[in-house]
Amino acid sequence: MPLTSTDAIRDQLGQIPSVELAITGTFAGVEDGLALVDIDGERQLVTLLGRYWPMPGETVRLLRVKKSLVALDITSPNYRVGRVTATGSPRCTVEFPPGSGVTQLMGYPKGAEPVVGDIVLIDWGSGGTVDQIVTTAAGLSSPTEPPPPPPPASGGRQVQKFTALGSGSFGGGMWIDDVYASASKKSLWVYGPKIADNIPDGATIERVRIYLPLLSDRAGNRPRIGTHGYGSRPGGAPAINNLTSVPNPAGWQDLPTSFGDLLKTGAQLGVGADGAGYVIWAGKQKDSESGALEITFTT
Repeated sequence: MPLTSTDAIRDQLGQIPSVELAITGTFAGVEDGLALVDIDGERQLVTLLGRYWPMPGETVRLLRVKKSLVALDITSPNYRVGRVTATGSPRCTVEFPPGSGVTQLMGYPKGAEPVVGDIVLIDWGSGGTVDQIVTTAAGLSSPTEPPPPPPPASGGRQVQKFTALGSGSFGGGMWIDDVYASASKKSLWVYGPKIADNIPDGATIERVRIYLPLLSDRAGNRPRIGTHGYGSRPGGAPAINNLTSVPNPAGWQDLPTSFGDLLKTGAQLGVGADGAGYVIWAGKQKDSESGALEITFTT
């Protein structure tokens, strides 16, 4: 049957993308260069077109074209917050938002001396420069990792974060708060029983990540992280089991899912470092997110 003019018009109209503008979501972080956005209780990965990243918890405006989503901008942008990850002159390297892995070289105020770990306020009007170095920033309740997605009504996939109750390294007959990965010290983060109390024994562990606030990384072998059975710091050197090398000692890093299997049942209670390389991570007294574990599981 020949194609009528009405059919041709209908076909052309059907090729016009369905566009929806009135969509908002909550920015939750960055994964593989894409924005994590919670939309109607569901976490989705979307492309961000804005010139700077939102902070976790901020509302973003999205554009839907057919089935694809694009994040356009922030509904009420303000100062951006970042963390210095490398020093330099006249520019330093700033990660934004902290823990995302997204970095940029930025200038800083004359006379300032930024150091690794400093929290900074970013002026994006100038293309990205450090405006101020601050001790903390309003609204930055969890500067180093995205907030967990909204929990499902019952069962399903969940992501939970467990912050450490304490940290430390034992060597020379004494404890210090910072966490060393070195041949002369044995180190750990402690969490009490809360991991086993909050993840069912029958849960399937999909991913385990740890936040490592790097202070120093000297040349040598890569650090090793393992598990331990202590709910709090022991009197002497801890025993660290199931050691595995960590290729990158800074920011959010993956650990074996087998660690989650041990932690969910209480067979092991936390993680620590032992015996390889010479890396120093900030302890809990310097960084409240030090050693935080993010565990993804299904029930």
